[in-house]
Amino acid sequence: MSGYASRLSRAGGRFLDALAFLSRLAPPRPCNARSLAACVPWFAPAGLVLGSLYTLAAWLFLTLLSASPATMLFSGAVWPAAALAAWLWLALELWSTRGLHWDGLADLGDACGSGATGARFWEILRDSRLGAFGALSLLLIFSGQWLALTWHLAAGHWLPLVLAPAWGRACAVWLAASAPPHDPDSLGGLACAGAGPAVRRIYRLAAFLLTCLLMALGLSLWQGLVLLGAQYWLTRRLAATARRQGGLSGDFLGAAIELGQLCFLLATL
Repeated sequence: MSGYASRLSRAGGRFLDALAFLSRLAPPRPCNARSLAACVPWFAPAGLVLGSLYTLAAWLFLTLLSASPATMLFSGAVWPAAALAAWLWLALELWSTRGLHWDGLADLGDACGSGATGARFWEILRDSRLGAFGALSLLLIFSGQWLALTWHLAAGHWLPLVLAPAWGRACAVWLAASAPPHDPDSLGGLACAGAGPAVRRIYRLAAFLLTCLLMALGLSLWQGLVLLGAQYWLTRRLAATARRQGGLSGDFLGAAIELGQLCFLLATL
């Protein structure tokens, strides 16, 4: 019994490490390279918690909006209310994650858009200034997620909103298992160390089973195939770019989270 309790306590600690690493919603915890690598398998469960909180807030917002006499102008107008709730969902994601994943998306957009290779690519990637390609990447992915979230909310599709952050963080794990790190001692390198063959197999099986569950709940066969196919293409594309430039970094993983989240939201419309 003590062995079971010890394993349960260790699993809970790794989950909290993942939640603290990916968001500000967990209390600060002592952190080292070993604990960071060990918490990688818990990225998707942490995303599931985040998605549940964002979706609960959006649901409460819509409920209050429909019940308030001051907002009767939204009576019968589903889309404006859904758009506001979708904006709130995204605002909570930006706040809770400190915008780190979006920062990675912008940095990668600038570096890839520049057409640079080698040292120049990494110089642009690490530049804190926002360039045109990074801004366009943010605009495109943010607007895509906002529109997809609005569509789901207007249609009353709550489950995809809960699952999307978990899928996005799973995308980071798939990517970490698909390409070598640029710097083994960086955050990207530690994520790669934690995404070993066993974790990769479990995450692939989980993606397949989740897609089957969604199809059992009403997702069409072609939507399920699009979801898995698009995710496979996205991971291969990011991994190929990373290998061409000398390896993965945390910016690649942050971009993978937001791109994977958009992929899931669009495929499940």
